[in-house]
Amino acid sequence: MSAVHPHTEQRILLFSVFILSLCGIVYELVLGSLATYLLGNPVQQYSITIGIFLSAMGLGSYLSRYITKDLVRNFILIEAVLGLVGGVSVTVLSVFFTYLLSFYALQFFFLIGIGVLVGLEIPLVTRILKKHGSLRDIISNVLTFDYVGGLIGSLLFPLVLFPFVGRYLTSVIVGSVNIAVALFLVVVIEYPGKRRWHVVYPISCLIIMGVLAGASGKIGHLLQRNLYADDIVFSKRSSFQEIVLTRSGDDFRLFLDGALQFSTFDEYRYHEMLVFPALLMRETDPKSVLVMGGGDGLAVREIKKMRTVQLIHLVELDPEMIRLSLRNPSFQKINDLALHDPRVRITVGDAHRFLMEHRRLFDVIIADFPDPHDETIAKLYTEEFFRLVAKNLAPDGVFVTQSTSPLFAREAFWCIHNTMKRVFPSVVPYRVYVPTFGEWGFNIGSKKTLGEIRLREHDTAVDARYYTRTTFMNALHFAQDNGPVDTRINTFNTPVLYSYYVRGWKSHDL
Repeated sequence: MSAVHPHTEQRILLFSVFILSLCGIVYELVLGSLATYLLGNPVQQYSITIGIFLSAMGLGSYLSRYITKDLVRNFILIEAVLGLVGGVSVTVLSVFFTYLLSFYALQFFFLIGIGVLVGLEIPLVTRILKKHGSLRDIISNVLTFDYVGGLIGSLLFPLVLFPFVGRYLTSVIVGSVNIAVALFLVVVIEYPGKRRWHVVYPISCLIIMGVLAGASGKIGHLLQRNLYADDIVFSKRSSFQEIVLTRSGDDFRLFLDGALQFSTFDEYRYHEMLVFPALLMRETDPKSVLVMGGGDGLAVREIKKMRTVQLIHLVELDPEMIRLSLRNPSFQKINDLALHDPRVRITVGDAHRFLMEHRRLFDVIIADFPDPHDETIAKLYTEEFFRLVAKNLAPDGVFVTQSTSPLFAREAFWCIHNTMKRVFPSVVPYRVYVPTFGEWGFNIGSKKTLGEIRLREHDTAVDARYYTRTTFMNALHFAQDNGPVDTRINTFNTPVLYSYYVRGWKSHDL
């Protein structure tokens, strides 16, 4: 029998439901975010995670009928096991990521295992509490605490846990909470003559979690080395993304959430072709340039070579990228101290909001956004976004955006092109070969009909390693395998670009 008053026991068990529901939703979110980080395609990964997790919870609820004795004791044991399995899940999955078949098998193992254990909780605690009142009141109370715990967990992970402690330490902390609940129940709800044996397993599990938490720095570094082939020279998790800079000899590479952003071996090809055609296509020298994205400063590095430019306004969402570009010695060398140029103005914030609130017209606007690999980023390639760009563009202004690969994601590239044509009277597609990425594409839009493309004669004075007028004119030609295709228009209401993008890259298994 329990050594506490029945009403106290009831409150303790209901509070444990709240905590355990909170932990359960965090496990689901952290595993979904880990799969997205490692494998990409967030919609697919979260769909798989949620689907398997909910199905496993249903299986756990079904299996609970076979637990007929020692309900409290089994409930405590389940929580301790759940804490251990959930606590080590991120570590084990990260270690086995490079072994793809093992990763998928372990991913399903953890999703099913954690889901089944979570599914066992509610039926068991409901049966334990039935002695404390009517079934109607008990079910109402249990589900209320369960749903509120789920709400708090769903807010706690993205707002607190993930930004400040990361996935690895989040799983360890939440696992420790699960185990601590089990230990608390053992201590408070006593079992005569057997209590000492009941505390051994939870305490052992807590010791394991403590060791993992204490070694989080070293383990985190080892996990990162397992994901990146080269030496890691900088690593930091911002509120928006995981930023990693690696080095192999003279080659520096930037990764955001595991996705390669550039290699110094060939990034100049990309950035010169992004910047110079737009700057030189206007009939007069541009005075003001807006760069959206590009917090690494590499696009700004190329723009500042144009002495006629008087203002370079950079809008970057992640303040950590700005700090890295301004202060990190390796980055200062890569971007040639671009953000220290007195002509540069920096706004930390969302580009969409900036365009809505800003009133100045720019001669050139450059969008150096990531690929539309999720629906959040895909909104930056919609008709509505391009109309905002046009409102902030001078009458003879030029807009250019990177547009992913016309070879590997052909439909996505031409979807961006076709969407821009709904806004700009003249849209010019072109491409460049970047060895690290392969064939890459851009689209230039203008409010004026460009007609025959003419680049000003003084472009030969541009300090470029790759770009020339001839290079650009050749870049206007597309082969049969990457030429124009009909697509739907990408809008906020019908965000088709993301589907085109995923289908294109998936078909090339890249």
